[in-house]
Amino acid sequence: MDASTPTHPDPTGTGWYAPDWLDEAVALPQFEVIDARSAQSRLDLRPKTVTIADLVLFHGHACDGLLRGAYALRALADAAFPGRPFDRTDLLVVSKNSPCLGDLAAYLTGARARFGTHRLDDRLGVGFIVQVLSSGETWEVREEPGFFPPLIAAWDAAVLNPGLVVDGLLELADKAELVAVNEAAQWNWVRAELLPSRPADHYVVRVLNDAELPDALHDGRRTDIVNRDLPGPRGFLSPYEPGPGSTAPRPATVAADIADPWRERYLAGPPQRG
Repeated sequence: MDASTPTHPDPTGTGWYAPDWLDEAVALPQFEVIDARSAQSRLDLRPKTVTIADLVLFHGHACDGLLRGAYALRALADAAFPGRPFDRTDLLVVSKNSPCLGDLAAYLTGARARFGTHRLDDRLGVGFIVQVLSSGETWEVREEPGFFPPLIAAWDAAVLNPGLVVDGLLELADKAELVAVNEAAQWNWVRAELLPSRPADHYVVRVLNDAELPDALHDGRRTDIVNRDLPGPRGFLSPYEPGPGSTAPRPATVAADIADPWRERYLAGPPQRG
């Protein structure tokens, strides 16, 4: 590591991993999301903002696929949830099984393959299906055909194909150079075509009626959202309201701040059957 390599990247988006030339964007996507308050807790309606830099931190790197997916999901959000956040406790998503698109789908919708709410369909390409679980309302977004250059797509596939080197069609040293060339071409396209556009320009959203979704890969129970619709308490005021960022004093014991009768009931443990 040389002296110019940052050891503590800035998560606000000014770090090396989120290029400063993203500021060239006419309408760089960002998102608002809501979640459960904590484990086994009710829904918290206060939104959190997710930026491209946040998505890069989760995924591991900026890339054309991550940005194209973000533009696609922004177009869907604008059409399906105008002025509203993604409720990450109440969504199912279908995406292509790609690293960038799959990570983006899971992060922004809260869907997870292990809970049966993130499903896969490679026919979507750069696109997504999003369904509201509580209502069944379903939308699809797809990238406009031909928007992404076929030449870059061809090289994307080629550099993933070890057979080109094994069969002598591409020298390993040449592949090393062409991977770098393809990366530069990807970023040039992002700056020349994607960033000057708005999400709805090249990402087409439609409502799906009676959508047939792929089968779940797994169907575990998601325990952090089971009480999402529970009303707020009337008798007990937590020292951590409205959230854990409050300035609650350090407690001396587990139940130090819990007033009776709730303290006594809590310390007695959960009710037992007969």
